[in-house]
Amino acid sequence: MLPQMQSDEEATHRYPVSATRIASVSLVLALVLGALPLIKGGWFDIRWCAALSSAWLNVFTVALAAGLAHTGGRRVSTTSHQTHERHEPPQSLGLRVWQSAWWRACGAASLAALRGIRWQPWAVLVCAALSVAVASLAWRAPVQFALAAVLRPPGAALIAGVAAFALAFGTLVAELFFSMHAERGRAWASLANVLRAALLSALVAAVCAVLLAYADVSPVWPVHALSAFGAAIALEFALRAVLSWFAPPHMRSGDASVPDSLVASLLRLRPSPLARFSAQLRHRYGIDLRQNWVLQSVVRLLPAALGTVVVCAWLLTGVVMLGPEQRAVYERFGAPVAVWQPGLHVALPWPFGKARAIDNGAVHQLVVSGSPEESVAASPLVPADAQTPEQLNRLWDVVHQGETSQVIAGGSGDRQNFQIVSADVRLDYRIGLSDAAARASLYRTDDVPATVRAIANREVVRYLASHTLDSLLETRQTVMADTLRHAVQAQLDRLSSGIDVVAVVIESVHPPAGASGAWHSVQAAQIRAEASVAEARGLAAQSLGDARQQAETAVAQADAQAADITSAAQVQQTSFSADMIAAQAGGPAFVLEYYLHNLQKGLQNAHVTVIDDRLVEGNRATIDLRSYGAGDAAGARRIY
Repeated sequence: MLPQMQSDEEATHRYPVSATRIASVSLVLALVLGALPLIKGGWFDIRWCAALSSAWLNVFTVALAAGLAHTGGRRVSTTSHQTHERHEPPQSLGLRVWQSAWWRACGAASLAALRGIRWQPWAVLVCAALSVAVASLAWRAPVQFALAAVLRPPGAALIAGVAAFALAFGTLVAELFFSMHAERGRAWASLANVLRAALLSALVAAVCAVLLAYADVSPVWPVHALSAFGAAIALEFALRAVLSWFAPPHMRSGDASVPDSLVASLLRLRPSPLARFSAQLRHRYGIDLRQNWVLQSVVRLLPAALGTVVVCAWLLTGVVMLGPEQRAVYERFGAPVAVWQPGLHVALPWPFGKARAIDNGAVHQLVVSGSPEESVAASPLVPADAQTPEQLNRLWDVVHQGETSQVIAGGSGDRQNFQIVSADVRLDYRIGLSDAAARASLYRTDDVPATVRAIANREVVRYLASHTLDSLLETRQTVMADTLRHAVQAQLDRLSSGIDVVAVVIESVHPPAGASGAWHSVQAAQIRAEASVAEARGLAAQSLGDARQQAETAVAQADAQAADITSAAQVQQTSFSADMIAAQAGGPAFVLEYYLHNLQKGLQNAHVTVIDDRLVEGNRATIDLRSYGAGDAAGARRIY
């Protein structure tokens, strides 16, 4: 009887008495925290429930393994034998008593057989798999949490933080209890390690809940890190359970079979290396560093020195050095009181005073229709003799970086259609040089590049939509740039943003790259058609001028001929009238004179042949064609 009592006392001293209690508590917490993510429209981040549930499932795994540590096959034969002896039916009993005893014996044998199976590795594997599955829920997007944020009561996150702090306090008490009794056995130390991991998860969850309550900030990386930490502990438990099947028999029973986590033991506080070094010197060589007055002085003065350094560092937060390209708006107790120019400035230390730096006249360029990454490389610097980068190529048949395509209205004859135009527009801006502009850019604009890009993009789209492709190509780029600059500046001034638009650069405005060849062909055909029309109109104008000239010449010639004929007729009429008067005055003599005069005129250039039979050979006739004066009464030519 005494050896049995000693064995029971050793078992009680070796294994945690509160294993069943801690297993029950951890299972309830794991189930409750695992069920909370199923609630729709929760007012807290459900991913923390997954991390906490995974941590408490690890605690339940160790507690359950500690409870199953002695349910091995060593008691099977003894228990079965005792059961047979206890329930063996005597021959003197009746049939009913014998059947009842037989069924009890079968149940006891089955129970003994079930107890003989090593359930501990299987239980550890199942609990570890469940812990990993619950930890994976921490990567699920909190859609319900985001939808319920609008209806969240003001103190909901604070209540969750208080609950997390209460859970952390209870976990701390349990962890201290098991840590104090860690020397009793492996199960106590393993439970202390996993409780330490659960304590860390509860504390971080409480801090994040407080941040959500007061700063409306819900960080993601802490819950992911702690979930991964809990999953790593569970995977280590599963690996140890698998390896336990191949371990020697003495390591598969008793306290040695309780799983421990090397990952969870990283949270355990270890002695300082200096303290261990001092202890080794004291025990081995008798050197006691605690008696050294130099080290004692250093240790005594070190807190004051560290405090002085910290105070000086804090006071130096009130000293601000601004470069030539910087200005700063100085805030005293949260209110802006001055705008500092480049130089050295001294003010109240943080958090009583704060300087928020801004640009001092620096000009920034952004791509209107691009992304912030494209704006960084908007104007690359290249050497003068280097090859031109591809992004500076402005040919129409190449898609340029930062271009935007816009569908605009067009027209073809009397029909309306749609056209596509590609434009590459850059905008240069800066923060205004006045103090008011500096304050406005800092407090009235959250993201200056995004604001300028949005306004400029809207104005560019509006300008392109109000013109056709032909008018855009015919308009000078400087005119378009001035129009856009004034429109963007007017919008920024209306918002009181404190931003000045320095320039708008129209890099290119052209049809889409895929249709550039067809556009060039259409333009060439249109130019050729216009040239042909102009040439035909020139030929028509030339023909019309020639016809008009010929008609005017013919009319002038006809008028001249008519005038000549008229004047000749008038001369003849006048001469005839004079001859009639002379004939009336002179009588037959005038008629003869008129006849002879006309005969003389007609015979001046004529070859005259005289035929007269009275003329003989050698005796030719002679015609006197000499003119006589007015005194010649005869007035006739003589023939000799």
